[in-house]
Amino acid sequence: MALSRNSSKKFLKGEEVKAFRISRNLTQADLAQWLGLTTQAVGKYEIRGVTKATALALAAIDRGLQPFKPTKADLHAVESQERMKTLRNKES
Repeated sequence: MALSRNSSKKFLKGEEVKAFRISRNLTQADLAQWLGLTTQAVGKYEIRGVTKATALALAAIDRGLQPFKPTKADLHAVESQERMKTLRNKES
């Protein structure tokens, strides 16, 4: 039987999300701020569980990583890539 990819499959149960939050002395509002979500969304996660993407975000929080904020250099790199792509398309 082939493995199927289901991105909506729950990676952590709701009780595991709640245990993560409580064991790190975070309120739902604290965790929501870290994840860029509402407090209500965190409450739903604690009932329904989370997918792998959100579990990875929790792991990043646990390691003390700050949320990614693009720098001017990051944005410039994207602009440069887009310009090069446009030039290549014009040449073809």
